[in-house]
Amino acid sequence: TLPEPERSELDAPGFDAEAYVQGLLERESLQGLLKIENGLINEIRGLDGEKKALVYDNYSKLITATDTIRKMRTNMDPLIPTTSTLEPAIAHIAETAAALAETLHGRSEKVNEEGDGEAMVRKKQQRETVRWVLAAPDRLKTLVDEGRRQEAVEDWEKVRGLLGKWKGVEGADEVEAQCLKIMSEGTGSDAG
Repeated sequence: TLPEPERSELDAPGFDAEAYVQGLLERESLQGLLKIENGLINEIRGLDGEKKALVYDNYSKLITATDTIRKMRTNMDPLIPTTSTLEPAIAHIAETAAALAETLHGRSEKVNEEGDGEAMVRKKQQRETVRWVLAAPDRLKTLVDEGRRQEAVEDWEKVRGLLGKWKGVEGADEVEAQCLKIMSEGTGSDAG
């Protein structure tokens, strides 16, 4: 890589031309000013030459790219009849693939449905168990109010066993507190 040329103050982003010229006039002699002018003229000519070289280089690349595209088109023209006969064959392959995919998808759904049946039954049972536990406070209150204390105690034992497994689950502590309150309202000794 070429070393980067030194940046002069002319290249600075906030360059002020008037201040630059005024500064040169104040500190340089006539000979110094002419030397700086010659340097600037040479720099301008160099930049101009570089610009022309870049334009020529890019123009050459454009001509080469145009020639390449023309050659590709010329080479593709004899293939056009071949590609037009391939179109129906490709369409037939696509239709066959779509039909196979649909058939396989239908079979995989059937297999999934059969395998998911057990999982769905398990989920349904779990939901019913949760509902049964959440309904426990009302059920226990009804049993206690109707004087069916022994049934309430048996029900409470089952509910308490499940709640013990559900420690930390949101809402489990609240259900347990409600049930304990209901069971302790009657005879406190049966509740725990």
